[in-house]
Amino acid sequence: MRWSLLVFVAAWPFLLAGAPVPPTGFANGVNGLPRGLTAALDDASAAGFDTVRTFLRWDKIETVEGRPDWSCRYLGGVDVGPDTNDDGRPDAWPGIPCDGTPCGCGYSADERVAMVAADPRRMPLFLTIIGTPAWARGQPADGCPRDVPPRALPLKAGKEDAYRRFVAAVAERYGGAAYAFGLWNEPDLDACQAWAGTVRQFKEQILSAATTVKASGADPGLVVAPTLESPSGPAMDTWMDWSQPVDLLSFNLYVTKVPLGLAKIEEMNAWCRARRRCRGFYVTEFGAHPPARQKPHCPGPVAPDPGAADVALMKRCRARRGCAGFFLYRLTDQGGPSTCGRALITARGCRKRRLCTIAERFFGRTTLPFECSGCGP
Repeated sequence: MRWSLLVFVAAWPFLLAGAPVPPTGFANGVNGLPRGLTAALDDASAAGFDTVRTFLRWDKIETVEGRPDWSCRYLGGVDVGPDTNDDGRPDAWPGIPCDGTPCGCGYSADERVAMVAADPRRMPLFLTIIGTPAWARGQPADGCPRDVPPRALPLKAGKEDAYRRFVAAVAERYGGAAYAFGLWNEPDLDACQAWAGTVRQFKEQILSAATTVKASGADPGLVVAPTLESPSGPAMDTWMDWSQPVDLLSFNLYVTKVPLGLAKIEEMNAWCRARRRCRGFYVTEFGAHPPARQKPHCPGPVAPDPGAADVALMKRCRARRGCAGFFLYRLTDQGGPSTCGRALITARGCRKRRLCTIAERFFGRTTLPFECSGCGP
């Protein structure tokens, strides 16, 4: 695997062929953890999942304006866990390389992409690009707290086109590996935690990058946005700029009961079908968790059998014309609140029974290349 990563990374400037796309046109996806859990990705693929969504952190890759470093390793939010050495900072999860030197901890952009897109796996890849670097940060909008995460800040005067330029560079570099590019994530999140600018700034600074993806030559170069946390027809109309060449809309499905999740899919499907310019949508994050583990910070459908609950939501989505695909909330519990229980693999890399429930009831996989018992819920 290491040799294939090196070859793949070296070949990126010469990749001219179109990127792999979901084989049926419908993305049966997972939100992949950006680390070397190759066995977990193999398990997800064997179960029936065929697409992976991965985040790229602009603020970590282009720390110096105009000089993106695709090979410099960095630690993203999902790469770190508890503070085990009591120094006041979260530590890298075991197994993630970290030697304490610049570019010595975590995984680089090239490595994160290659984990999914390198041979022999070569799975369809959907990249979501987030995070404002320090040199481009402006001020939070009126109404946002002053202590918002710096990576959520809008672009300052004179740097309004910086995100577009970076997205163009991402599409040019990875257009032979990634078939879709997501422009930011959750701009409507409470307390401006993901986007601290105005709606107008989001449209002008972020959604305008759709044109740069199309101009890059990436094939098919789908653009996915705006990925709302609290979706509705009016909210989508508020955040969407219909003049931009956005191919698919997107939203997360965080409700506390499965019937509400089913109703939301119906609502958004009806809204999309009634809008001539809506070509379809992705449900970019969802996944049931057991009622006994419900916590205020763990939204999502609650059911005693989360595998079966996932299947109900996924079947409803697949049967609706507007729904172009779904992405399970997380591949593993590592890097997220383990009490949510919505991932397919535990933090220790152990398969959950829900992976097999989904494989059997949704994908119809009656024979799997791994055991489905004795590895947790």
